[in-house]
Amino acid sequence: MKVENILEAEFEAKRFLKRIQEVKKLQPEPFKKGASKTWFWSSKETGALKRSSMDLTRSLSKLRNNFI
Repeated sequence: MKVENILEAEFEAKRFLKRIQEVKKLQPEPFKKGASKTWFWSSKETGALKRSSMDLTRSLSKLRNNFI
């Protein structure tokens, strides 16, 4: 494993968690225990969450693949 890939994955994980907190601030009620399922419609925050999820996935795949 390359150190740069580990650091990249750490950065992307922190960014992903930050985006989750931003989405939770939009509507905190659905995240309470026992709440019914709620869908989030497209917004700037959910788009950023999806993007950071994709970036995190890519950085984690680099950790699993020793040749990148």
